[in-house]
Amino acid sequence: MEAAFCAEKIEQRYGRRTVLKGCTVVAAHGECVGVAGRNGSGKSTLLGVLAGVRKPTSGTLRYEGRDLLKTGGRISGVVAYVPQTNPLIEELTAKENLQLLSGRHVREEEAVCERLQLGEFFRTKVRELSGGMKRRLAIACALADPKPVLIMDEPTSALDLHQKEIIYDYLTFYQEQGGIVVMATHEIEEMHFCDRLYLISGGTAEECLPESAVTRIKGE
Repeated sequence: MEAAFCAEKIEQRYGRRTVLKGCTVVAAHGECVGVAGRNGSGKSTLLGVLAGVRKPTSGTLRYEGRDLLKTGGRISGVVAYVPQTNPLIEELTAKENLQLLSGRHVREEEAVCERLQLGEFFRTKVRELSGGMKRRLAIACALADPKPVLIMDEPTSALDLHQKEIIYDYLTFYQEQGGIVVMATHEIEEMHFCDRLYLISGGTAEECLPESAVTRIKGE
């Protein structure tokens, strides 16, 4: 499959410290791409670059041939981002968060809300929701205004099996519509969910199989 979303030779330096050293990650329409690595390896930094919340020291980021890092690239119109930390406003309801973050009126019957099973707590304040419900809501908020690329930092970390299945079912649907998913993960089951997996080690990205990634992470 031809790559539609491509980050090439991404380098990220902070003063004298180089976190990423020429990382290249590619994804085709309908693919889920995983990014694995030990804590502190640079996974979140790379995802931040892919999402447009960090500007790399050097490298390119393209979607369907368009350079998203140049002025006018409109990365916000292409990429939806769900960070590892909770981006929701705890004092607002689920519906209010959706309306605020999407910038438009959100109806309960919208497909993303239905598929993530949000209706049961649509009018509940975020502070009263479980971790899994908050994670599902964060994904819905990111995609309330539909985008072709979804970037997620450890989307199912610490969630129970039921919550994970709801999220995986939605991601499968999203991919079937041609959407591209890129997620940081440290869980072997999530690595197997991905169509392609990159291991971040020593600041570089290498494509590998899940079992190999786990063995290398444990051995580093």
